Amino acid sequence: MMHQLIDKKKYLLYLSIFFLLSTINSQSLINLKLFKIKDIEVLEDKSNINNSVKEIIEDNLTIFKNQNIFLLDKNQIVKKISDNNWISNFSIQKKYPSKLIVNLKKTEPIAKIIVDNEIFYVGSNFKLIKSKIQFNDLPNIFGKPKINEFKKLITNLNLSSLSYKDISDIYYLKSGRWNLKIQDDIIIKLPRDNILESLNLVKKILDNKNIIIKNTIDLTVKNQIIVD
Repeated sequence: MMHQLIDKKKYLLYLSIFFLLSTINSQSLINLKLFKIKDIEVLEDKSNINNSVKEIIEDNLTIFKNQNIFLLDKNQIVKKISDNNWISNFSIQKKYPSKLIVNLKKTEPIAKIIVDNEIFYVGSNFKLIKSKIQFNDLPNIFGKPKINEFKKLITNLNLSSLSYKDISDIYYLKSGRWNLKIQDDIIIKLPRDNILESLNLVKKILDNKNIIIKNTIDLTVKNQIIVD
């Protein structure tokens, strides 16, 4: 009996809100203070990676405070967040009557590169990012690769048996090839094609104790393996 009474009260409350909203015109809805955005909460998944990102996003979103939550242009918020290269993914939730909740997923730096004499990081979203915090133990990229070419290389490395953590330097050559420097300063010369197959072959060569490698593993000549 008590449960039915509570449900009835909830029903009446919702019904009252419905009638309130249905009896006011759009201009009244705009001016209604109850639905003005008072709070914007920004949540992040990796607080240890560039903590300033959250503060920057919070500051960028302050312009949306006191706007009507029903008439909010979501595309404007999306642009404000997407303009930050540190963000790889996000969601926006409206919590009525007057709150926005933004969940951020930040990118992870995967490599370093110098552009116009400035140090940038390449994020896992394959965008260039800057940071006051230094990230060590990341491979250095040399040359001027197109971001799509670098993305293909990383995709193949992730699919291969070769560990990305073993790579210290990545060289992009004008010919469109990649060279990799791994532990013991060994240089891996990759061909332009069949990258995944070549990376798996390199791993087998490295694991073969009968093969002595001093400087290079050269796979640039078709159907040949040159070990120096």
